[in-house]
Amino acid sequence: MKEKLAVIHDQALRILQKVGIKLHHAELIQRIRQPGVSVNTNTAFFTPDFIMDAVGRAPASFTLHARNPRHDTVVGGDHVNCAPGYGCATVCAPDGRRRNAVMADYVRLAQLIHQCPHFTINGGILAQPSDVPADQSHLLMVYAAMLSSDKCLMGVPGHRLQMQALMELGAVAFGGQAAFTAKPHLLTLINTISPLQIDEMALDAMIVAAEHNQPVIISPSPAAGTTGPIDMAANISLATAEALAGIAIVQTLRPGTPVIFGLQCLGADLRSGNISIGSPAYTLQSKYTAALARMYHLPSRCGGTLTDASYLSPQSGYESMLNMLATFQNGVNVVVHSAGTLDRFAAISYEKLIMDIQIIDMVKYYFDDLKIDPSTLNLELIRSVGPGGQFLTTRDTLNKCRTHAWNPLIGVHGNTSGGSPPELFLNSLAVRQQAMLDSYTAPPMDRALLAELDGMMVRQGVDRGRLSTIRSQAWGNSPPCND
Repeated sequence: MKEKLAVIHDQALRILQKVGIKLHHAELIQRIRQPGVSVNTNTAFFTPDFIMDAVGRAPASFTLHARNPRHDTVVGGDHVNCAPGYGCATVCAPDGRRRNAVMADYVRLAQLIHQCPHFTINGGILAQPSDVPADQSHLLMVYAAMLSSDKCLMGVPGHRLQMQALMELGAVAFGGQAAFTAKPHLLTLINTISPLQIDEMALDAMIVAAEHNQPVIISPSPAAGTTGPIDMAANISLATAEALAGIAIVQTLRPGTPVIFGLQCLGADLRSGNISIGSPAYTLQSKYTAALARMYHLPSRCGGTLTDASYLSPQSGYESMLNMLATFQNGVNVVVHSAGTLDRFAAISYEKLIMDIQIIDMVKYYFDDLKIDPSTLNLELIRSVGPGGQFLTTRDTLNKCRTHAWNPLIGVHGNTSGGSPPELFLNSLAVRQQAMLDSYTAPPMDRALLAELDGMMVRQGVDRGRLSTIRSQAWGNSPPCND
């Protein structure tokens, strides 16, 4: 693989030097004009030395700081951080019917993610709420995530004023502007436009995040055969060029800003022209994404329980398992779309989220591997039972039965006389989801902090009644506030 990575890397540098990348942002173009960068109208060309010098300024890993320090997490190295689904506008029922997502869905998803120990990152666009003003949804989603969880936060990209408002909200939540800027707190996912363009909103988001020293994921998503070349080697090279350009821009703006190499190289269904995220083509390209990130000494983002399936089905299961197994196998550092996503990013499903949590359970169990030492080999136990005996009733089995055996929390096992297997499976998902919600406890928040957050939101034009509704959705009638 080392030789293949070197070829992809060289091709990406040639693309940036010979073809260039369009930057739809006049101010940004002026800010990056320097030796190693040439500009023709709005197309920038970068020398290999400029790109690699800039990439070398980015940290190989960093700590993302949560509101609760117990949830701080390292991004990079051997750490795999699961983040939830992102960007879906509709909620899919088990029978395939769709409805527009609303803020109550966002809060419910944030609570489920908070409740699951596999997830170290919450927030982002868990589901795009249709019942709030579009120009305020970025603030309202992050506000709702802050109320529902004290894990690490993903933000939402936006134009300059939107991003500045989110950074102000983050500064309120994390102890003031100086404290906020001193450490990474709010992770922003930024997409390029393939082939070889970065639009004004993405560049605004990069500028503002860099000004506040907040981490960004630079995530090109070319689809092989439509927005990228059909040959996957060329598709990955194109995506690498876009990512390296974005990373170099961020490092030029503020050296040392945490960045994540986040290729999301897609397949394509050339019968329809649609993207494909459930095919082995996506999985294979993810493998190279993770390897390239390691070569550049940068954290990686790709993978997840991704599927092309339109609704919960065997297809959604086997495609999601392939993608998540490969994600852990390749040591991806940030896994957006770890659970719940259906139909090529078009829908979120509560039932699939619960199923995907079990997929993560199974994959983690597999990669935890065997512990081999005298205590686990346990020769004395085998001697005491002897030939022809049994281990079921031994004290050793009794002591370890709840911690050492694989105990699935969903699924159909044994007698199915109580209904059809599909009905029983869906019921197991519903029971598990309700158990998670029933055991959910909102993290505490100081009343003074809540008042500051509300005040900032009101200054941004958000109606107090809407904030009250979100608090009620997140907390019920018992606000978890400390005086």
